Amino acid sequence: MLIFKGTKVALASLAALVESKTVEYTWTLKPRRAQAKDPSLSPDCNLERLMLLVNDQMPGPAIEANVGDTVKVTMVNESPTDTLALHFHGLTMQGQPYTDGTAMVTQCASGPMQTQVYEFIVDDSGTHYWHGHVSFERADGMQGPIIISDPENEDAQQLEDMYDAEATVFLQDWYHLDGHARRTGIDSSPFIWIGNAQTFLINGGGIFSPCLGDVTDGLSCSDDCSLDNYIKNIEVEAGKTYRLRIIAGTELVGVNFAIQGHNMTVVEVEGTVVEPFEVESLEIMPAQRYSVLITADQEPGNYWATTSVRYRSTAPTGHINIKYKGAPEANLTLEGLPSHPAWDFIQPGIDLEEKLFTKNPSSFDDVDVLSAEPESIRRIIVVGTQAVDEVLGLLRWAANNVTMLFGKKPLILSAYDAVGADGAEPWPDTQVPDTVVVPDKPPTPFNHSAPVQDSVGVNNGDRGVSYIPLTEGEVVEVVLQNALPLNGALEMHSWHLHGHSFYVVGFGFGTFDEATDPDSYNLENPVRRDTVTVLPGGWTSIRFKANNPGAWSFHCTQPVHAMMGMGLTFITSPDKLESPPAAARSCLDNSLVPGTETPDANSSPMPPKFKAAAVAVSLVGGLALLV
Repeated sequence: MLIFKGTKVALASLAALVESKTVEYTWTLKPRRAQAKDPSLSPDCNLERLMLLVNDQMPGPAIEANVGDTVKVTMVNESPTDTLALHFHGLTMQGQPYTDGTAMVTQCASGPMQTQVYEFIVDDSGTHYWHGHVSFERADGMQGPIIISDPENEDAQQLEDMYDAEATVFLQDWYHLDGHARRTGIDSSPFIWIGNAQTFLINGGGIFSPCLGDVTDGLSCSDDCSLDNYIKNIEVEAGKTYRLRIIAGTELVGVNFAIQGHNMTVVEVEGTVVEPFEVESLEIMPAQRYSVLITADQEPGNYWATTSVRYRSTAPTGHINIKYKGAPEANLTLEGLPSHPAWDFIQPGIDLEEKLFTKNPSSFDDVDVLSAEPESIRRIIVVGTQAVDEVLGLLRWAANNVTMLFGKKPLILSAYDAVGADGAEPWPDTQVPDTVVVPDKPPTPFNHSAPVQDSVGVNNGDRGVSYIPLTEGEVVEVVLQNALPLNGALEMHSWHLHGHSFYVVGFGFGTFDEATDPDSYNLENPVRRDTVTVLPGGWTSIRFKANNPGAWSFHCTQPVHAMMGMGLTFITSPDKLESPPAAARSCLDNSLVPGTETPDANSSPMPPKFKAAAVAVSLVGGLALLV
């Protein structure tokens, strides 16, 4: 067994460990397929779709814990062909950089028929989710909720007093072509786009609408296909208030979510309690999470909650039934559906951003980034462009003209080894081998509202394992600038930063102006989160403190865009890291290439003072292979 342990640098949390508990889960990942003789695994009436399911559940099982608890997840990979890494989206892993679960950034992926154990201490309350972080595996079913409570947080406890019960609403766009096939298409020349999903699932239930037709010749549909059999229910009781934790585990589309006859009050965003405000519908983009309160104040009955696509012209509708206690047994029909904005009407997205305010900014220990002197802030402008890679011969995305690729060695190990090498320059001037440094600004200024073909051209500048070096303690402001793809169609992007939460200090449209646009920033109470929307034709500015040494991915949360290169990694002060654990190097130490083994690197003793706060990952089995 290979075991590694990191160090929990937040020493203040050590005392809390005395009262905390260890929460353990054992999960088994299997490739599964619903069939006519047993359609129970089908989420939408369609049969024959290959899935990657954890414990045969969709969505997967929930992680539930309190701040200060130790979570231990044993992941048994029973797929004979799939590698995996398990990312805990929204958990910052402060002081635990090797447990982020990002393949070839913080660890080697665990291989087929291996068992991997993740063990870490939880710091981040709120609504989060876990998912696979290799290629498209989360879009094949490998994802589920994370619910973290904080009994010591006054704002969180006041929020809990506002409702009687809670439920999770997990959103997924569901393709009938599996992730391997979709990945092959985007990595081909000519390029094969993944297209639109066939179904939209809510809590693992949906309807592939052709299966409801009178004629299903040529389709693979279950015999029991009906709304009542495949649409899920959330049961409520009249007069009570419910917290809905809405998680967008979507692959490509953002959606608008609405409930027939019920308004919602937004109260939490990705672990941040916000000033409450009421909405008729909610905009939510891939990988984002919101908590809303609804009161069951209608006549007992069945009420539709539905989704509608945003910023793409077509996509299937998601449905879930809000079922009142005492309502007659449903014979569901697609009538009385909630209304949604038109897909290209951008105002609801603007309205939401303008209403998101952190309730108590002073409760966060990084709030001082909002009052930092302008000259002390490192501003990085990241322009996402679509480009043709002449070397790869593929259509790609790029950040500041660099297309992100993944290497043969986890990037955190490359950085750690580089700063410790004889004669190495001190960080951040250390040369990390086989990497590309992304510039802080795009190399060529251009009008981001105009086609790139008319200015910087259709080709990217470079490709590789891309990163931006940061130094611990830096205040970093990142301006995410949207640009037209090569086909000229405005797109939304949703970006996630691993290892941190950030403040969304501003947004706007057109090309970001460094001289004037910062004047519009909200530096009093901006929302603090970890996944942010960049609206079509717009820019969004975020600010955070580089207070977590390690290698932290920063990428578009739409897997197809990330796999095409839309992202980079922030490497923060690798000279402050503890020795990497053996499991992080598993794919190197078990190499099939003679002479590349590094057995001496497996030793990673932990200083005694940190043993109480240990985090661990184990790998049991054979060779770890990355696909």
